[in-house]
Amino acid sequence: MWAKKKPTPNLGDMNTPMAEVKKFYKYWDNFESWREFSQYDEYDVNEAQDRYEKRWMENENKKLRSSYEKAERKRLIKLAETCYNLDPRIRKEKEEEAAEKQRRKDEKKNFKA
Repeated sequence: MWAKKKPTPNLGDMNTPMAEVKKFYKYWDNFESWREFSQYDEYDVNEAQDRYEKRWMENENKKLRSSYEKAERKRLIKLAETCYNLDPRIRKEKEEEAAEKQRRKDEKKNFKA
């Protein structure tokens, strides 16, 4: 809903090519949102008496918004990491890579023997 880049890639199913699966996770790792958190602003800059006070209020509001943006980003990263770690397609690929690595290691060991 708040994505800058649309359309968002689909999660797919067990038959989805790994390139598409990785594209999905890459999208969520680099997710860009147009959402702003101005509803949490503490100060109303229109009530400032001079430009210095207005600038100070803007900076304070910016700091406050930044903390909410970081928390939202952290939440999205945690969600994407959890999905990635529990995805059976990713697990299968990692197991295949580990088996291939072990096979090469055994092959090298047998060659030396």
